Amino acid sequence: MKKILVLLIAVPLLFNNCASILNGKVQKNVTVRTKNAKSKVYVDDDSQGSGRAVKSKMSRDAAVRQIKIETEGYKDQYIVHYQNQKSPLYIMSWVPFGILLYPPFLDISPKSFNYKKEISVREKLIPIKEKDAEDKYLFVSNTAFDIDEDDLKIRKIKHRSLKKNKKNKFKDIDSNSESVNFDNSIFTDALNEILVNYKYTDTTNTIFKSKTNSAYLSATVKKLDLQHVYQFAARHYMSFLKSELEIEWDFQDIYGQSLYKRKYKTTSGEFSYDHNGQETIILSVKDAISSSFLKFIADSKVKALLKKGQGTEKKQDVLELQKGDLVSSLSEAIESSVTVKVKEGHGSGLKISQNGYIITNFHVVAKSKEDITVIFKDGTEMTAELVRQNEQLDLALLKVNSTFNKHFNIPSTKNYSVGDDIFAVGTPKTIELGQTLSKGIISGERTNTEVQLIQTDASVNGGNSGGPLINKDGQLLGVVNSKLSGFGIEGLGFAIPAELILDGLSIQVK
Repeated sequence: MKKILVLLIAVPLLFNNCASILNGKVQKNVTVRTKNAKSKVYVDDDSQGSGRAVKSKMSRDAAVRQIKIETEGYKDQYIVHYQNQKSPLYIMSWVPFGILLYPPFLDISPKSFNYKKEISVREKLIPIKEKDAEDKYLFVSNTAFDIDEDDLKIRKIKHRSLKKNKKNKFKDIDSNSESVNFDNSIFTDALNEILVNYKYTDTTNTIFKSKTNSAYLSATVKKLDLQHVYQFAARHYMSFLKSELEIEWDFQDIYGQSLYKRKYKTTSGEFSYDHNGQETIILSVKDAISSSFLKFIADSKVKALLKKGQGTEKKQDVLELQKGDLVSSLSEAIESSVTVKVKEGHGSGLKISQNGYIITNFHVVAKSKEDITVIFKDGTEMTAELVRQNEQLDLALLKVNSTFNKHFNIPSTKNYSVGDDIFAVGTPKTIELGQTLSKGIISGERTNTEVQLIQTDASVNGGNSGGPLINKDGQLLGVVNSKLSGFGIEGLGFAIPAELILDGLSIQVK
């Protein structure tokens, strides 16, 4: 009697949940169609095989599967797949109790739903142009999310509406209602990662950059549309994210001078939403940035700009400057040093003739060629004109309408040795610290491709750029050019050897 009772209970339950019980935990032979015979397919990071049609396994657990397609020479592609079809075994729930209507509605576990048997990647493959030996290295100059309120959209979209491109059915969400926190460090990190991945950044040599071997990228996100796509399937809320961005790229030389700009609209792949929505958003935005970068770097004008130069400057006619009384002491050297003020900040400079000529770094004035002010030790300010420049050496010649009592002598030959005591004069950090004197030694001489520099442990800062490096008698040894900065880094400053100035700028002092 008990066996009969158990059987009477078990049989209805069995037929009420045929799909849930008989369907396997894993659906095999879900075909992922790719764009290339060499494409490799991964489902939730597990390798599934390679080819144009890859048979994959996907768990029936009511989760969105993340599919990544790797193709050598092309950017990775991302799509998602989820259970949205009732298993054919569902029909068995109607027999023999389907006449009661309710049994089939109890067959609702994730196992009772299937994936579509095929899914295809829709986006075209984006070729990767990796850096070759003749290309310049690229470094990040500036990144920004410069998005007006009207250009930031966060929307929930039913998958059916997305596929039919029915944008009028997209539901806008108050941007404050979702956790969307961007700062420029996220963008900068993403772009640096892209440059490393595609071999455009030399991570082993970031000190010695020149106009011929290096360039900068600046990028600004102008529009951002975050699309939170959802569907109720397998009796669960399934969702993924894709992003549409408009990015303006700016190719710059090492002095920040813009050489070429272009905007791109780009769309990310599809990314499965997990419990960390912010992380998913960042992955999606990074993917869109990567697509946009590869399009920009493939532009014919960018390709031309990437090619290394020959390291030579066009020879200019010799300019004769008027010689006056020469600096012969530290105090006179301080008096003959100046502050160079521009819109972006300030640097330093040094007097080199009686008739108002001044030397500084080109990078100090590169972005403010028409708006340069020189501040003298007594506080007097005068407008300066950029007369000529040598971008390869990072030198600039300025002219003010003034007569100088004392000025530095520019040596024609090397006048220093490693280990010599030296002094740096300049305006570190703030204009109020004009003509600051710091002491050190010449630590070394560095040559990297066409870059020749004096290394010193004297204390120098950003505002020292363009100021004189001198000995105890005030003799000019070099022009302070740069320093290394960062946590734990001290005593690594560099200067342009003074004996390069006359020929580099085609000047004579008589």
